[in-house]
Amino acid sequence: MPPTLFRRAALAGCLLTATLVAVPSPAVQAEPVPPVPVITEDPYAQVTPPDYKLSHAFKEAERRAAEKPDVYGPPYISYGTIVAPVTAAEAQAEAGALIALPPQMTPPEDGTGDPSNVPPPEEKESVPPEAGIAAQAPAPEEQLSAADKSARQSLAPTADAGETWTVQPKVKLVKYSVNRLNAIKDEIVAISPGVLPGVEKVSAALIQAEQNRVIVESSDASEAFRVALATRYGADAVVVRQVPDEGFDGAQARWNDTSVGGFYGGARISTSVGSCTNAFSWRYSGYQAMITAGHCTSLNGSVSTLSEYQGSVVKDTWNNSTGTVYIDGQSTYRGDLSLIRLSGSKKSAARIYVGNSTSGSSRAVAGMWSRRPGYGDQYCTGGSTAGELCGWKVNALKINVRYSGGQYARNMTRGYKQGQCTRGGDSGGPVYTVNSAGKVVAKGVHSGGGGGGSDGWGGALDPCREYFTDVYEAYYGFPGVIATS
Repeated sequence: MPPTLFRRAALAGCLLTATLVAVPSPAVQAEPVPPVPVITEDPYAQVTPPDYKLSHAFKEAERRAAEKPDVYGPPYISYGTIVAPVTAAEAQAEAGALIALPPQMTPPEDGTGDPSNVPPPEEKESVPPEAGIAAQAPAPEEQLSAADKSARQSLAPTADAGETWTVQPKVKLVKYSVNRLNAIKDEIVAISPGVLPGVEKVSAALIQAEQNRVIVESSDASEAFRVALATRYGADAVVVRQVPDEGFDGAQARWNDTSVGGFYGGARISTSVGSCTNAFSWRYSGYQAMITAGHCTSLNGSVSTLSEYQGSVVKDTWNNSTGTVYIDGQSTYRGDLSLIRLSGSKKSAARIYVGNSTSGSSRAVAGMWSRRPGYGDQYCTGGSTAGELCGWKVNALKINVRYSGGQYARNMTRGYKQGQCTRGGDSGGPVYTVNSAGKVVAKGVHSGGGGGGSDGWGGALDPCREYFTDVYEAYYGFPGVIATS
């Protein structure tokens, strides 16, 4: 073959080879994202609270998780055992360390959600005017700032000599940390539909520690919405619980309370925002004060009963446009709270009204619960519209909820019951139990409610729902302490 022909043949072969290599391969199809699961039942409806020893030990498990929220998952109690999830194997030994309990522990007097078998309440006219009004110098606790109390909370408990009770947590490796699950829970109630289509149907979000995921309560359980959740957060990080499409009333008075004998909790108050109910009397730095729901007031705004001016708001955890906000540089959402400083020489008594909405009966306040709320806890609410309602049972902790006005209440507790629901004007009222001496043990501050249909009467299929802020959020968020008698 002549050289020229050989070169042409070789070149043709090269071109042919190049052409074959350049042919594109078929496009690789992306794996479809599986939707997050959907449930309809309430996983916490039948939970019973743990005994006092396990409750005490659980505080320590929560403290450990709070100190290292990027390493620990949310702890929980399962069949009488504390489970301490961690996201890293190297944290297992620390998480599984024995928890020591104080010797000679006795059950706390946290009271009951059924006050039918305790001493009866008293009419305000029969209570000595000085009862429940501290005339002595402020106690050391009243001088503590919120920062002081938070620092005290973070100190690890020490065991006394002769410790006899210990609890061994069970350690479990999980995928998602406290911080990651909280980030999902916080975003899901505030993100726009433009970013996450279908989110406008979401009413609430809470962490399901046992499954290391977030429960998203929504009336939309469509596959499109569940795929969108899985795409954004992970298919195993979220579950949708399908619930009815309803808004929750975030503005839910006892009437004509006066400063004679001190203002009581459970009484109707009026502000520039509307009419609500006071919760409990408070003491800080020598001041007489009261607490109520933040959405009932505005910062620096005035508060009155129907009879007289009461005082002004000095602290709150609520923005009336957006909902729960951080307070005083703190990094914990503290629900829906407001601190009212009483005017001049006016005083508040360590008592709350009980009974129906027109009742003058009251009970003394013994103090706060020995622990934060737990699943299965039973309690009462006191509102100036619906009056005293008992038989509530806790079925959601640290839940974020979207109210019908568009605000987001964060870090709330939810309860449910059948029968009469809370009503407009009850917001800000006391949440409590009654101990064997007939005294109130404070559990929280009522924020809002829902359920019960158009008649406000809850049945088995549509029970009343009630949201409150844990009283410990007031304790750690505000200066001072609850007033006791």
